[in-house]
Amino acid sequence: MTPSVGVGGGWGRVAGVPGLLANQRRSARGGPAVSERLKALLKFKDLSTFFQLPVNTWIFKNMPAWVSRLYLGLLGRVYFRLAAKERAAIQASLAHCLGQRAQSRGARRMWSRVRAGVVDHYHEKLFLAFKSFARIRRVCLRRVSIANQNILDDAVAQGRGVVLVTGHYGALEFLPGALAFRGYPLSVMVHCKTPKLKKILVERAGRTSTELLDPKSGEVFFQALEHLKRGRVVITQCDEIDMWRPYRDKTVNFLGLNVPLDRSMDILARKSKAVVVMGLVHRLGWGRYQVEMIQPQEHPAGRAAALVSQQCLSVLSSYVYSQPHEWYEWKKLRPFVDANLESRAHENTGAQGLFDRVAFHLGGVPQLS
Repeated sequence: MTPSVGVGGGWGRVAGVPGLLANQRRSARGGPAVSERLKALLKFKDLSTFFQLPVNTWIFKNMPAWVSRLYLGLLGRVYFRLAAKERAAIQASLAHCLGQRAQSRGARRMWSRVRAGVVDHYHEKLFLAFKSFARIRRVCLRRVSIANQNILDDAVAQGRGVVLVTGHYGALEFLPGALAFRGYPLSVMVHCKTPKLKKILVERAGRTSTELLDPKSGEVFFQALEHLKRGRVVITQCDEIDMWRPYRDKTVNFLGLNVPLDRSMDILARKSKAVVVMGLVHRLGWGRYQVEMIQPQEHPAGRAAALVSQQCLSVLSSYVYSQPHEWYEWKKLRPFVDANLESRAHENTGAQGLFDRVAFHLGGVPQLS
């Protein structure tokens, strides 16, 4: 199983890597406006649709994993040359949150590693979406180990359900499979961009003990409560910034930024009375991975926090600081970076609160207003 994979887009009139590279060189001379026109011509809106253009998925299905990873790495370079705004947002967030670590001579290397981490994430998505069920099962059981598995087992044994919190960190896509193929009763929140993908996920979920929840459904919260009451393990993400429902009066320090605190997880944990556990998937290299189970309230980074949401974001933040290339939501921090910088500029002028200039549109998406 894999959370949220989107399949879409069309190949348009320009096909193949050589054509893209030629246009990349022209776009570098023409600037952002040319890049946006090329993106429109190729009919893709984001990196997910770019990687999943039909010719790319064909190559992925029919080539060895090491070949498809090299190919996606090349496409990633092309994409971020075209997507100048996205690249700038990631680099700005890295520079602000990591300070001297991103401002030194190693800044270019840091950006290259973050870009490689993003490509790894999508390569793992495509692997789980398009490789055979038997191969996925074999990889999840043989190549993905679980550290501190007793934490999850003890939580499940209580019979109150488990809220398994993760983040957009490391090899997240292997988390559901690593647990489902070991017999855990999973309920996974997924958002399918196309009917084709939804059909694939539903079929594969039916072959394990996994049930799917769609975050875009208005009833997903009550569905999650019902699943938890049945003693299931509900996987959710604490850094799904697009979906945050922030408190009006609470903030949290996340990666050095003062950001509004999402209340969704706190409400879910309080209403369900389920046990909260964190699970992060580390890439060990050479095609091996490890799921680390964590008690957020016991972790050094989360002990001082009172709320579940604060604990989880604090724990995740500590891991991202140590492995910044393993997190791939840097671009979504850009509005908070701008808001923090603006607040600092006005902190001695009697200006209003930090997020008076940040509007949270429907879905919790932050926008500078």
